[in-house]
Amino acid sequence: MHTKRAFIISFSHFFHDIYGAFLSPVLPVLIEKFGLSLRLAGLLLPVFRSPTLLQPLLSYQADRGKLTKLFPLTLVVTALTMSTLPLSPGYGYALALIFVAGISASVYHAFALPFISSASGNRPGTGMSLFMTGGELARSFGPLLIVTSLRLLPGGAVPLAALPGLAYAALLLFSPLGYTGETQKSRAFSFRGLRRGSKDIGLLVAIGMAHSLTVYTFSLYLPTHMKQGGATLFTAGISLTALQISGAAGALLGGTLSDRLGRKPFFLITATLVPLLINLFLQARTDTLKMLLLLATGVFMFSSTPVRYASAQELVPDMRGTASSILMSFNFLTSVLASIVGGFLGDSIGLHDTYRILSFIPLIEIPLILMLSNKSP
Repeated sequence: MHTKRAFIISFSHFFHDIYGAFLSPVLPVLIEKFGLSLRLAGLLLPVFRSPTLLQPLLSYQADRGKLTKLFPLTLVVTALTMSTLPLSPGYGYALALIFVAGISASVYHAFALPFISSASGNRPGTGMSLFMTGGELARSFGPLLIVTSLRLLPGGAVPLAALPGLAYAALLLFSPLGYTGETQKSRAFSFRGLRRGSKDIGLLVAIGMAHSLTVYTFSLYLPTHMKQGGATLFTAGISLTALQISGAAGALLGGTLSDRLGRKPFFLITATLVPLLINLFLQARTDTLKMLLLLATGVFMFSSTPVRYASAQELVPDMRGTASSILMSFNFLTSVLASIVGGFLGDSIGLHDTYRILSFIPLIEIPLILMLSNKSP
């Protein structure tokens, strides 16, 4: 494992995804500013995720060592567009900013996956856990950064929140990513290399989609749910930070725990505990107990994600970036479905009952997990 490169790429994940994490805590601001229903607010995420459809093709190009010089630019674009989102003069303007940020985010992840895979060497689980930890920490501090900026900075100065991302983008220009994609340069585009592990990759996609439907709905609407329950915007943002910071710990520990317990037992544990913890959170009556339950929930919600990506990379070692990008694309598309379903149900029956219904979706994973071949990583 090339430790220095792995940490550079993992930190880039943090400084990029910190801005993607602005959307959820900014939703209450946009809802109030434009008088949006939850259904209209929920359309922002599909617009953000729609460019994900191109991600497997982009990752294949990255596997071949092409277009990689665009990598630092993605941090610049995502940071600037998301930092100006709260200042949007209208709903259409907000949609345009979100779409540009979504294109940038898709390009970033398409390149980052083969980068971290290459840097991980013979320790793909550890490398992917580091990378995903960067993303989860970003989703922990992103809400804190934007709600603090909205609270302390004059309205027009909120885009100053983009400065950390711009600074790290400049640093990346002089960082040794050390990736050339030699193993893929001579190949024309084809998914034939994925056939060897197609059954288990398909199962991993289905498992990830079932898990992500609950995870994305819960995290996207958590600040809105808390605010509807009487919390301040700052407290609502802190609740998301609590969920995501424990998710970072889960992402970091997930690879190691799955190596010891086995992938299938580990997946079964997370699929069982997530519904239980969400329902305990919904029953909690004090803010302290809610925060404690959010910390526990985040660990098991997010710990299985790097394990799924590492498993896909091990199934198709010569197309690691493409394989993991397919999983990530379906996860992102599931987040689109989650925002639409969550917004529709939230308007119809309330977010509390929506959370209760969707909390049981991870149980669908159990028969899928049992169908994974014993030869899968």
